[in-house]
Amino acid sequence: MPSLRADPLDVRRALRFLAALRRNNDRTWFHAHRADWDGHVRHAFEDLVTMLVLASAQVDPRLRHADPRACLFRLANDTRFHTGKAPYKTWLSAWISPGGKNGAYAGYYLHLGPGASHFSAGIYVPHKPALHALRTTFAEDAAQTRRFERLLAGKAIRPYLPLETAPLRVMPRGFSRDHPRAALLRARNLLIGREIADKELLERGAFATIREAIRITAPFVRWIDDRAGSADWPSERDPHAVG
Repeated sequence: MPSLRADPLDVRRALRFLAALRRNNDRTWFHAHRADWDGHVRHAFEDLVTMLVLASAQVDPRLRHADPRACLFRLANDTRFHTGKAPYKTWLSAWISPGGKNGAYAGYYLHLGPGASHFSAGIYVPHKPALHALRTTFAEDAAQTRRFERLLAGKAIRPYLPLETAPLRVMPRGFSRDHPRAALLRARNLLIGREIADKELLERGAFATIREAIRITAPFVRWIDDRAGSADWPSERDPHAVG
């Protein structure tokens, strides 16, 4: 079992806090327990993301200049225009990419919550120019498409399948309905990922678990970024923040 000494986040304590927040999702309870949040969860999660960015730059050099703070999603929900929405999320989340959460880069999504932790990698609802570039690659560049398919056929990546595409019901304009890669041409997302049990996080630690996930999925993410381009359009995205 890997040593947990270097892991900045006490997973057990963080999950316990989030479970309590789920039972008491109101500002009065949160402010009464603000010391626990700041002292044992918030800053530890920030340190975890920082360590992941630094360690993952070895397999994804795009992250060398990423700002870890820009990757973090806030715990508080924006309730100004959502009547009845809970004031706080009951999970910790980050989108690790060169542009942080506010950008169009392919990246890695980390979501930690009691009984609901998961990891995703790829690109989520890319902007139109990036999506068109990806579709054009699938339609016209057979060599690159075969490389994409080989990446998804690798043994290490199998636990992160199937590929999530949120496909369009119809073929996008400009592409043949009968194209042999029609499923990829109709894709709106290109994401892979897996659920992470609390037991795994408690035994291995969040850092070791997510670092390995990034290492395995990095070639897939870099393929997407190379094809989609690396323009940074501002747009906050949290692919699993619904609910």
